[in-house]
Amino acid sequence: MVNGWKTKKLGEVAEVCMCKRIFAHQTSKIGNIPFYKIGTFGKEADAYISSQLYEEYKSKYSYPEKGDVLISAAGTLGRTVVFDGRPAYFQDSNIVWLKIDKSQLSNDYLAQYYKVIKWASSEGSTISRLYNGIICDTEILLPPLEEQVAIAEALSDIDSLISSLQKLIEKKKAIKQGTMQELLTSKKRLPGFYKEWRIVQIGETLSIGHGQSQKTVENRFGKYPILATGGCIGYANDFLWDKPSVLIGRKGTIDKPQYADYPFWTIDTLFYTKIFDEYDAKFIYYKFCMIDWHQYNEASGVPSLNATTIENLQIIVPEKDEQQAIAQILSDMDSEIEQLEKKLAKYQQIKQGMMQELLTGRIRLVDADGKEQPNTQILQEKQSQPAHNQHFDDAVMIAGIVNAFYSEKYPLGRKKVQKLLYLVRRKEQADISAFHKKAAGPYADEVRYKGGEPIAQKNKYIQVKRNEKGSRFEKGVQMQQALTYLQDWGKQGDVDWLVSQFQYTSVNELELLATVDMAICDLRREGKEISVASIKDLIRSNKEWRDKLKKAYFKDADIQRAIKHCQELFPDKEG
Repeated sequence: MVNGWKTKKLGEVAEVCMCKRIFAHQTSKIGNIPFYKIGTFGKEADAYISSQLYEEYKSKYSYPEKGDVLISAAGTLGRTVVFDGRPAYFQDSNIVWLKIDKSQLSNDYLAQYYKVIKWASSEGSTISRLYNGIICDTEILLPPLEEQVAIAEALSDIDSLISSLQKLIEKKKAIKQGTMQELLTSKKRLPGFYKEWRIVQIGETLSIGHGQSQKTVENRFGKYPILATGGCIGYANDFLWDKPSVLIGRKGTIDKPQYADYPFWTIDTLFYTKIFDEYDAKFIYYKFCMIDWHQYNEASGVPSLNATTIENLQIIVPEKDEQQAIAQILSDMDSEIEQLEKKLAKYQQIKQGMMQELLTGRIRLVDADGKEQPNTQILQEKQSQPAHNQHFDDAVMIAGIVNAFYSEKYPLGRKKVQKLLYLVRRKEQADISAFHKKAAGPYADEVRYKGGEPIAQKNKYIQVKRNEKGSRFEKGVQMQQALTYLQDWGKQGDVDWLVSQFQYTSVNELELLATVDMAICDLRREGKEISVASIKDLIRSNKEWRDKLKKAYFKDADIQRAIKHCQELFPDKEG
């Protein structure tokens, strides 16, 4: 047993409570007081009771206090909602709460502990209902109250982070859906594209085929993925197709198109496509995503699609260069969402680890006497850290960038490091005056020659290797020391932001983005309009920058896309 902690049954520190029974004839479809049944618990109420009945029952019978943890005792067992105190009523016996002894148990701690309880009968068998006796007999680990509060606060903080990420992901998905509706239907045209779109049959853009059964090709030592309607299900030694392809279910799941730009095999229930040269595969994939495939289902049982049916469908398409520009915008949005989802999964995993450590006492937030842990060691560490200045901050940030972006397969060069350093300074609303309009700029000579880069090398946070292709940044033997500074100074979140935004972004795209952002900063300071034309004029006015406009990735559509991206990354911020 952890020092200072106790094991108690919930019945020893709390009493199970529930609302007074509400009968069907006492409810209505509309009203003032929402009545939550087990089916609507934690969702939107679909029944209401009168204010008069609510006030009467609230005064006469058990009713939760603000902060009490409501829990589902039927249906999906153990779902919880913290009562926010707003007028509402809850279905008796199906939705209950604990009236706790507040001298022994905190509701906030209980809410977190509920998430790790595995409800079972006294014999250990599975249950279909949380009876009061089961709840009361369930054991809980109780640290001192002050430690309960500290644990609940720590877990609540990461809950808030997870919730905000989930909301951001949903927002990004909604924005992407709206963008698809506009760009893929020609309702909104990208700058620089004016040619009329034309109607074609899907069969004019591709040919359709399907693979064989999984058993005929599967090999556990194979290197090519076997794709089904749900994704990869195994590996083969051979592949059907090694060019970008759009895949769609032939039987079963027919409404989830996939995009593959690597060698693969498909099983016989999945169509793959060979995209003709005049069309962009990624664009066709996004067009497939816009189609309601179930309306073309040709079976009464298992949903099925016919290749001829697909080939005969009509879509509207622009010229290939506009297809590619549209596909790039949507692909960038997908990449951003994917990175956010990876980050969400990471934080959810961290939350699980924290719960295992904190709710078992393996990690203590206060000592056995209920006091905060002494911070002598922390103070000593901080005192031993170098004094803050921009050059040393840059050295530590460069180390963080190298640690996050280094890859043996894709060498990390100085140009990419400089652009990422510029972008993170913008995110921090820090001074960017060190970055100048060099040919490959924004570029900071002082960072390379007398600032962050030489300091990072001298301290062995990084090492810079040179070959005929230029400089390559790699991790140094003292990298961990720099990462410790990042954590202590609260800068690791900025590195995480870089990763979430730019992990798979090319150097050319970073140059475009940083250049356009620096131009936006200049135009804002001068009170000028932000547009493709004004940014091109500014780039053209600088002798070292003007050649950028000759580059393939500085077309009008690219600049317009970069303007939008910068405004999303740094809304109303000036350099």
